[in-house]
Amino acid sequence: MSDQQPLNPFLIEGYQGEAYFCDREAETASIISALINGRNVTLISPRRMGKTGLIHHAFNRITHDNPNAHVFYIDIFHTDSLRQFVKVMAKAILGTLDTKVERVIAKVVTTLKSVRPMLDTDPITGLPSLGFDIRPGEEQHSLQELFDYLRSSGRRCYVAIDEFQQITQYPEPGVEALLRSYIQFMPNVNFIFSGSRKHLMQEMFTSASRPFYQSTQTLTLKEISFQAYNDFAQGHFQEKGDMLHADAFRYIYDMVKGHTWYIQYWLNRLYANGRSDATQLDARQALQEILKEEDDNFYTYFSTRTRQQQRVLTAIAQEGDVSNPQSTEFLSKYNLPAASTVRSCIKSLVEDDFLLDNRGSFSVYNRFFMLWLRYRKSL
Repeated sequence: MSDQQPLNPFLIEGYQGEAYFCDREAETASIISALINGRNVTLISPRRMGKTGLIHHAFNRITHDNPNAHVFYIDIFHTDSLRQFVKVMAKAILGTLDTKVERVIAKVVTTLKSVRPMLDTDPITGLPSLGFDIRPGEEQHSLQELFDYLRSSGRRCYVAIDEFQQITQYPEPGVEALLRSYIQFMPNVNFIFSGSRKHLMQEMFTSASRPFYQSTQTLTLKEISFQAYNDFAQGHFQEKGDMLHADAFRYIYDMVKGHTWYIQYWLNRLYANGRSDATQLDARQALQEILKEEDDNFYTYFSTRTRQQQRVLTAIAQEGDVSNPQSTEFLSKYNLPAASTVRSCIKSLVEDDFLLDNRGSFSVYNRFFMLWLRYRKSL
């Protein structure tokens, strides 16, 4: 967490403390209570709903109350094998429990025989950084060594593994069972398993045939309430001596259906525009700027789908939410093909994250893309 105050309070990435984090009081308290009382947590939400920020927020409070606690955030979204998982985990953990590079290398050499420390170059800063490689064929043994390292440290540790459903895509068999076999014997370590693929995550933790069955407390992240978000937004505008009209924020909140990142991005733009009196018209103009900037990207994104899928996407975007997309009324209104074809299109669009399935009610996952589909002819 940075000590420097951001120029714009509406953050679109990262976590910079309590002042720039909106609400989630109940969720934060639930996560902290579970972890400090020895319960692991499954955290499920659509992408960009704020689960990563929530994890860092909970960790920030834990370490504030207990400075001796150690917290680790591990994002495995871009991993595609157990080998990559172990490398990402090693980099997140080994440089934290022992902060000096020389001490980390000495510790690895003496206690983690199958993990090799190496100097990487940070792709952003160009500065050297400590990385780790795994001896070929030693992935499982390296993973065991990492968990043994955490356990033997004797320190109170909390580990968040983000996009946890990714392990189901690894080519190695039995990764779930392997992780479960190590995690269940970690008395000083508790875990948050977070993910955005709701059906996969629920299957992993609620199916009696899966290794993680009923091993965690489950928390499903929903939208922040309008009132809490409105108070947060109004407060930051007022701190600058500006005013955000209530109908302007209502327009923003409703248009993106309370989806956190899109609200943040929109407010970030509105705040940056420097209006001392931000009206609904200003909010509309900011949206138009965003959609125009994304026009080429969204057109390319849209072009990857079949003609039938494009028609279904556009129809759902116009409606906002569709609970019965195979109804005669919906098909007739948008001149869509047969119900069986629409069903097939929706299945593919959900699997590829174009559509969000919320208990059988479908909406376009990317809220700005939804608005682009709705208004693109007028841009």
